[in-house]
Amino acid sequence: MLPNSFVRRAAAALALSLVFAWWGVPALAKTGRTFYVDCAAGNDAAAGTSAAASWRTLAKLNATPFHAGDVISLRRGTTCGGAFTPSGAGTANSPIVLRAFGKGSRPKIAGTGQRAAVLLRNVEGWELRDLEVTNPGGSASTPRSGILVQLGDFGIGSHFVVDNVYVHDVHGCDCTSTTDPSGGIVFHAVGKQVPTGFHDVRITGSTVSGVDGMGIGTSSWWDRRQPSSEPGQPFVPITGFVARENRLADLGGDGIVVQNGVQALVERNVVDGYSLRATANHAGVWGWNTDRSVFQFNEVAHGDGAKPGVAYDVDSGNTDMVYQYNFSHDNGRAGVGGHLLLCGDLDRPSSGAIIRYNISQNDKTGITIACEGQPNTKIYNNVIHTDSAVPLVANYSSLGASLVNNVFSSQVLGSTITDRLGTYGHDLYYNVKATTPADTAAVVGDPLFLDPGRTGPAGFVLRCGSPAIGKGASVPDNGGRDLYGNVVPEGNATNIGAYAGAGVRP
Repeated sequence: MLPNSFVRRAAAALALSLVFAWWGVPALAKTGRTFYVDCAAGNDAAAGTSAAASWRTLAKLNATPFHAGDVISLRRGTTCGGAFTPSGAGTANSPIVLRAFGKGSRPKIAGTGQRAAVLLRNVEGWELRDLEVTNPGGSASTPRSGILVQLGDFGIGSHFVVDNVYVHDVHGCDCTSTTDPSGGIVFHAVGKQVPTGFHDVRITGSTVSGVDGMGIGTSSWWDRRQPSSEPGQPFVPITGFVARENRLADLGGDGIVVQNGVQALVERNVVDGYSLRATANHAGVWGWNTDRSVFQFNEVAHGDGAKPGVAYDVDSGNTDMVYQYNFSHDNGRAGVGGHLLLCGDLDRPSSGAIIRYNISQNDKTGITIACEGQPNTKIYNNVIHTDSAVPLVANYSSLGASLVNNVFSSQVLGSTITDRLGTYGHDLYYNVKATTPADTAAVVGDPLFLDPGRTGPAGFVLRCGSPAIGKGASVPDNGGRDLYGNVVPEGNATNIGAYAGAGVRP
């Protein structure tokens, strides 16, 4: 017979476990197996379960079913030729992890023109960490990716992490449509029978360069809103998407694009050089068919290829998008491309976009309003500044936006605002050609920036005596802070521009 004390302890433990189960405390992560691969000195006939008995090839990995909690370790300083196309699913608590071990540079997966060098197809619960991926070769008219995660008639695939990965030299077509996109890191939902999408996708601290199509992006066949005459499958959102602290350069097409996202977060990324080998128009950071998502603290520059790009784009099918605290410079060429495009289609309109506390420096255009489907757009407390005479605002649509508390300034006389439909108020104009818009509270004069055009966002702090200080209108639900972290008051006058603090001395 068991002692009473043992019975009491067992009963208490059982009760506690039931309480944890009731409150949804997650189970402990499952412990999996660890496999080692040395593509320089391994042996596929070895056990593969220690560094001393490493496997050698990606083919061996591709033939091995993996399970939740497994870890696959590639030796640093080695190159694995071919494509990694694994099977098996993990979970958020027990993911399957592909990572590096040993000393030296990241292990490289070197594709030779396959559809993708790393192809995760109809799997979930995977993490890719500390890798180098490349996929040159093949036809420039063929879709090709570095990392492609593709789900087809799968349902909702959950938990994908790409961290500290270097993807480069991926040469394929300039394809960014939902059909079959090219790119550096791409998540693609396809199929026609089972509603399919992604949840919990995180791309962080990674570098993408020398790729065509899109640098980082999501895409889906499940994109048709109701009602709509558009082709495609009924809308399935991509949720929990985060792209943070990535660096992208030398891009043939787009930088970072979120398609079909809901509550996505794209922040603190740098895109330097995009639309460089483009056959269509592209943008540095943008969303399509995406709702309630935030793009903030990003820097986009040098979109100046044969099809000049815009840094930021509120495209079709978006609802309640927020672009805030972003910086763009040196985008576009000869009055084409530049800082921001608003362009929603009539049959897939965008509504409720907020553009605030952003700075455009020396872009070839400022704000371009085109197409016919972007009602209820609010643009406030931004700075559009240029060192040459360019279009600061150009409206080619039949809709107007609200533009309040913005600075439109140029180092030289001759920049223009062409907009008959916008509602302007408490904006500042400096060296703007001819008449300003119908702005009953306009401020005209030098904004007295600290050091504009030479030191990035820090140069657009206001100096003491600036006519922009205290002349802005109160904006409800203004986000609470400016680009620099200063509190933005509600109910009281504030500054014009992206800086809400006191004037500073040079």
